[in-house]
Amino acid sequence: MFKVIIERPRWGAGHASSPKLKRTLDQNLKHIGLMRHAFEGARYTKSLSENLAPLVRFLRSRCGQPWDLVFSEICAGLDTGSAVKMHVRQHLGDFVITRISIGRYGEWLFEREVLTVGRRWSRRRAFFVDPADGILWDSALLAGRLPQANRVVMAGRA
Repeated sequence: MFKVIIERPRWGAGHASSPKLKRTLDQNLKHIGLMRHAFEGARYTKSLSENLAPLVRFLRSRCGQPWDLVFSEICAGLDTGSAVKMHVRQHLGDFVITRISIGRYGEWLFEREVLTVGRRWSRRRAFFVDPADGILWDSALLAGRLPQANRVVMAGRA
């Protein structure tokens, strides 16, 4: 999985000009911050183009399994000895909601908010870990798995 995710060329290398102070729009500038300096000198910068689709496919194939087993399988392939492998492991938080807690009234909470369908946290996260049993599930099933306490909150907001 590591080779498929990482070995992809970076985009932006062919058309990025070097950010020089002499190329700024305001010729009277003597000092500008690094971010402005880079933006004004090279509007098209290089960026990473990670192919994370294999990671998502792997997670989708492991839905219904305990998250601890899935995560240990990922860790076996992507160890912390390499900065690039560690970076790919950090992307897990972009796809999986793992830190769901159970509130005082039995509602599921994520980042101190009651989980409801279609909120800001659910934009890119395609999977969640059920806090009751630790099973990895697809986020499409989240509405059906939410406890009654979350449904009462959703009905109150509507």
